[in-house]
Amino acid sequence: MDQITWLLLSFDPWLIAPYRWPSSPVAGYLLGTLVLALQCTVLGDLSSMGVMALNRRRLREIRQDMDKHHNLSETALKRGDKESYKALNRQALDSFGHSFSLGAAIFCVTLWPVPFALAWMDLRFAQVGLDLPVNLPLLGSSLHYFPFFLVLYIAVRVAYAKSMNRFHWYFFLKARLSGLKVHA
Repeated sequence: MDQITWLLLSFDPWLIAPYRWPSSPVAGYLLGTLVLALQCTVLGDLSSMGVMALNRRRLREIRQDMDKHHNLSETALKRGDKESYKALNRQALDSFGHSFSLGAAIFCVTLWPVPFALAWMDLRFAQVGLDLPVNLPLLGSSLHYFPFFLVLYIAVRVAYAKSMNRFHWYFFLKARLSGLKVHA
């Protein structure tokens, strides 16, 4: 048994529990997969906050550099100095590129739990499909765990982001960790 399988099996009692809460197997599959998607979303979000906390200084430096060069390029444009504007704007765009790349890397950190969840689901549900009441094009009359989890995961991530951003403390924390100056 390889290390990943051993790790997945050691978490199995905790991961399978929500699947067994309802008495109906279909309801259990729906609820368990929904809970698993939520666990992946929360764990990924906490991980990204940790990465942002570790890189807070660099995020702030990039943002300040981007703002500084943008403001200087605007000033140069108002003065009619096109050469300075182009040079400063190029530096601002370079800083924006660094900010965008770091933001994309931090987003990728939010996804790390998903392959482990899918590997665990493969151990548990590889031979099981969710029977659908209709025959869907490209999917047929049974839905494998992968597309089912993926659709639920995306829906949970969207709902999680919309609901969590309504909490002032969460919005404030994410902004502070990303290097923004936010006034309480």
